[in-house]
Amino acid sequence: MVYILLVVSGLAVCLLLYMLYLAFQVNVKNHKLQVKEMRPGSQVHLFFISDIHRRKIDSKLIHSLMGKVDIVIIGGDLTEKGVPLQRTAHNIEQLKKLGEVFYVFGNNDREVGEQNLIRILEKNDVHLLVNRSVERTVDGTPIRLVGVNDGFSGKVNIYDAFQDVKEEDIVIFITHAPAYFNNAKKVSKPHLFLAGHLHGGQIRFGPFGIYENGTFKEKDFSAELVSNGFGTTGVPLRLGAKSECHVITMYGE
Repeated sequence: MVYILLVVSGLAVCLLLYMLYLAFQVNVKNHKLQVKEMRPGSQVHLFFISDIHRRKIDSKLIHSLMGKVDIVIIGGDLTEKGVPLQRTAHNIEQLKKLGEVFYVFGNNDREVGEQNLIRILEKNDVHLLVNRSVERTVDGTPIRLVGVNDGFSGKVNIYDAFQDVKEEDIVIFITHAPAYFNNAKKVSKPHLFLAGHLHGGQIRFGPFGIYENGTFKEKDFSAELVSNGFGTTGVPLRLGAKSECHVITMYGE
């Protein structure tokens, strides 16, 4: 009996260590999306990362992406309660090495103090997409980044977010929670939808988890990306829902 208990305890410890290892993996997933409105040969490279929470972004990840990214998008939960502001500042400083940075609030971000976080973002020239949009031209392509506030701790206004969108824009819609994808579809036709928040359930047993695993779904020259996120919340453990960040290449046909 004692032997069996020792074996079970040993297996449990091994499983926990493995889940801890998975939680701190760095997995960069690459996606491609053909956009019929883009001119042939043109490309836009986006780096999307969400749900960083307590993690520190390693310079190895940044170096591996240098020169491969046009725009950086943070999909919320950059931080959470108890995370030192210095760590958040470090992560932003790392990400801005890749390109211009855009950000939407997540449900945990304001736990460190909204003004504290905004000061860090503004100091690093990060663009806050709070129910508004920003236009950029990349490789001759007019990109419109549309972002909404976090619905848990702020007010979401879809109409304000899309009010400046023009017909010729290539529209990227960013929200922390994918629940707002359908709201965006009621007022516009974004080419790319980006969200995180769900962590893929974070701990899954086969097909079973609190939420669905992260996905990249394409349909009719548009795509929806729901990321498992880069970090964890609650416990620093993962199983069956790998940590991930993303490079999305949008290209003309």
